[in-house]
Amino acid sequence: MRNDLQELEQQVEKLIQLSERLNQENRHLRKQQVELKRARAELLKQRDEARQHIDAVLGRLKNYEVLS
Repeated sequence: MRNDLQELEQQVEKLIQLSERLNQENRHLRKQQVELKRARAELLKQRDEARQHIDAVLGRLKNYEVLS
């Protein structure tokens, strides 16, 4: 009986440690997710700005061709 109780205590301790490790990993992954979303938003913004710049250059080129 005493042996069973010690074994159960060990299992509970392992489960507690596993739970703590998983909680820490979860916090890390959530933080990483926020950072990745922020980076994605910045990349989308840069893409849109580049697209606007290219459209402006193409518009000037078309005007140049018309005037030539």
